[in-house]
Amino acid sequence: MEFNFRGINQVNVNAEVGMTFAKALKAFLRQDPDIIMVGEIRDMDTAEIAIKAAMTGHLVLSTLHTNDSPATISRMVDIGIPPYMLASAVTMVLSQRLARRLCQKCKTPIDGYTHEDLIGMGFAEAVIPDLKLYGPQGCSVCRGVGYKGRLGLFELMEVTDEVAKAINAQVPEDQLRKIAIQEGMVPLRDAGLLKARVGETSLEEILRKTVITKESLPAYLVNPDIEEYQDGDIIVRQDNVDKDFFKLVRGAVLVVRDGKKIAEIVQPGEYFGEMSAISSEPRSASIVAKGRTTIKRFPGDKLPEVIEKYPDVAKHLFRSMVDRLEQANNIIIKLADGRLRKTA
Repeated sequence: MEFNFRGINQVNVNAEVGMTFAKALKAFLRQDPDIIMVGEIRDMDTAEIAIKAAMTGHLVLSTLHTNDSPATISRMVDIGIPPYMLASAVTMVLSQRLARRLCQKCKTPIDGYTHEDLIGMGFAEAVIPDLKLYGPQGCSVCRGVGYKGRLGLFELMEVTDEVAKAINAQVPEDQLRKIAIQEGMVPLRDAGLLKARVGETSLEEILRKTVITKESLPAYLVNPDIEEYQDGDIIVRQDNVDKDFFKLVRGAVLVVRDGKKIAEIVQPGEYFGEMSAISSEPRSASIVAKGRTTIKRFPGDKLPEVIEKYPDVAKHLFRSMVDRLEQANNIIIKLADGRLRKTA
């Protein structure tokens, strides 16, 4: 122990006499504390007791050695904690980096970066015209180094409902990071760029301490519900008013209107059911599984957000719609030609 605090009970770990993290935690829980601080989670026993304590109403604080906040979840899974326990027990994860602070006496404005360079480093287009950056110079105050003191860069990942769903679904670490950004997490690179913009540190220091990450798809697109159907199962019923839309993963589906087959969807990756989601009209036809079929179900109430924020997904979606409209148009033309020939 480095410091004594009034009102806080502390115990040194001493493996030689059997006082391990795990045994200390068990002893603490018998005293029914409100808050437990574990110096570091480093093995399965400590992690398991800490997680179980968190799930029973205790506030548990601890540290882990990882690259960033989302990587903490992967590290806990590697230790042996099931993802469903992490999703329910972890409240938030704070990652930090220490960067050198520019000497406020001698820092000097710098330029020479191109617009493309700044965009590649992570700056938003809107801030570049008024951007002022500073670099180290060196003086007697900082002993010629150009830096004096340090500052913290912080990345706080809150385990929201969407993040919890992603953890429970065991999405890859990079995808979890992108979902957390969608949910409001400010990455370490962005936190660092903000410090550089206000002149607290240099851009070189931020580039040395952080890496850039990109925002991507939310959890409901990354991890939609996956459903399995047998031959003849009804996926969508005609005249229903539900708004979900679907994506074919495997197998095929039949489009049936008033008991008659009018189309068949066999191409994996093709969307269906989106017309009702867009128009809010009742289903114009039933969708029936042909053989064993796997589909992904997406929430229809999110479709306007998908169209507005995720053009790549929207493009794929509307491409599927256009293809089916072209097929329907070709059928109509063939029927019209047949009737004209009969009339002639």
